[in-house]
Amino acid sequence: MIQRKTSFMPSVRWPQVALDSVAERDSRIPTAFRLNPSFLANYPPGSDVRSAAETCALLTTEELEITGLASDATSLLARIKRKELTAVQVVTAFGKRAAVAHQLLSCLTDFFLDEALVRAKELDDFYEKTGRLVGPFHGLPISIKDHMDVAGHKSGSGFSGDTLNSRASKHSSIAQVLYDAGAVFYCKTNLPQSVMHLETYSFWGEVVNPFNTLLTPGGSSGGCSALVAFGGSPLSIGSDIGGSLRSPAAACGLWTLKPTTLRIPRGTGTIPVPGADSIAGTFGPICRSLRDVDLWFSVVVGSQPWLQEHDLVPLPWRISTPPGWSGSDGRIRVGVMRHDGAVSPLPPIRRALETMVAALKQSTTFEVVEYCAFKHLEASELAHELYFVDGGAGIRARAAVTGEPVLPLTEWVITRPGVKGHTIHELWDLNIRRDEFRQRYLEHYNSQNVDVVLCPVGPEPAPPLGTAKYWGYTNVWNLVDYPAAVFPTGLSFDPALDHEDTSIATRNWMCEADKEHSTRYEPTAFVGAPLCLQLVAQRFEEEKVVQALAEIARVLPLQ
Repeated sequence: MIQRKTSFMPSVRWPQVALDSVAERDSRIPTAFRLNPSFLANYPPGSDVRSAAETCALLTTEELEITGLASDATSLLARIKRKELTAVQVVTAFGKRAAVAHQLLSCLTDFFLDEALVRAKELDDFYEKTGRLVGPFHGLPISIKDHMDVAGHKSGSGFSGDTLNSRASKHSSIAQVLYDAGAVFYCKTNLPQSVMHLETYSFWGEVVNPFNTLLTPGGSSGGCSALVAFGGSPLSIGSDIGGSLRSPAAACGLWTLKPTTLRIPRGTGTIPVPGADSIAGTFGPICRSLRDVDLWFSVVVGSQPWLQEHDLVPLPWRISTPPGWSGSDGRIRVGVMRHDGAVSPLPPIRRALETMVAALKQSTTFEVVEYCAFKHLEASELAHELYFVDGGAGIRARAAVTGEPVLPLTEWVITRPGVKGHTIHELWDLNIRRDEFRQRYLEHYNSQNVDVVLCPVGPEPAPPLGTAKYWGYTNVWNLVDYPAAVFPTGLSFDPALDHEDTSIATRNWMCEADKEHSTRYEPTAFVGAPLCLQLVAQRFEEEKVVQALAEIARVLPLQ
């Protein structure tokens, strides 16, 4: 991914550059789609705002049905193919609902519905004249995270100085694959300052969770998750280098799969520290169903992206190949990691995991065993050191372009233990430590004799705003580069069941973060939060994760 240079103009300074950019974005919301202040007042902090699309009276009955949360991208594409819906109808409906979502959740950085409707009309005309679809995503509106290039639009990594960048002259590789498959881009989604938070807060605004607006929708792809969970997008493209797909999906009750790096194209865009690839990021979908995950990967990998990007692995999507499960009688051997050896999950996450395990044990498809975590705290801290091998200097320089203040979670992440500037020899040694850890983890994983690992996505449901500081359940899988999916269990936080943990009075804390999370637990803070879990396999076993999830989904939603 290439970082374009910023044309710095000394006269454009903080906060005016941020105010001007936000005003320009908001001006793109058509007057007809804007919510009255009196309507917004009906949703004070802590509200579940998902019903606002129905109550705001801006969407027609047909538009509400098209964007309804019960449908997914796969069903919408089938309806377009059967000519029950046109691309124009679908794009219009999601564009309107996205506009409503943004005013409640602050989830967008750019909105270009007029441009999208031109594209949708072209697709409809092509289908009418030829009887052929442009591709498998024909007419599907797809939202895309702000740092990925979309032709004619600016890209940013959560810094106000990015608004001084030139507009992209072409789509990034991932966007081009989706465009060629018939997708329609209509908005770009918010992301945090530096793209390195498990929340989503930047000069564009703080994105909040549609289930409870005092909770985060996760990060860094939180604009994606908030928009999809509200119904403003059927499928959104995010990225993940430490949990940035999985944290948002978990916070908002959605599906995702973080693939192994170098399997999915990326291409041009804006990232905070270009060239720092000791841990590489990767892209993936945030969506409403497992079959949408499968569809997205089959289309993207099926485009043979390795013919366009030199470093991608030429590995086709092998979903039709039986994986050969290792459990007795051909069962799927699921290793259950109840905690990561560093921070214990809070009561609602423990309940979700225990309920899931009980359901799997009732099925003859699974063989459930215990999986012991291996040095996850060491892995998490090593990952943080590898993210910022310049000690955070590049992040501070990006903020300094306009004089923008460094936000608390940005400051926190670039001052983790071990984060410092490294000489080239220290960087070589650090990469050796990384590779040695990966080898040790592989040996440990193999010794457990499991097909997949079932574990929490984090120690808590969607965290209260400003508190998401433990990455160990997600970034360990980035460090070892294993594919990891997140799925909704169907359970939600329940104050009657997820009461305070009385065991903390006698517990031995595994680390300071363990004590911090457990002692600050306030059950009423998580009202409305969905409960999700994570499923992991070894490198390049994305298909195994999807196939295992297909069987797990037979017992979902949990009751």
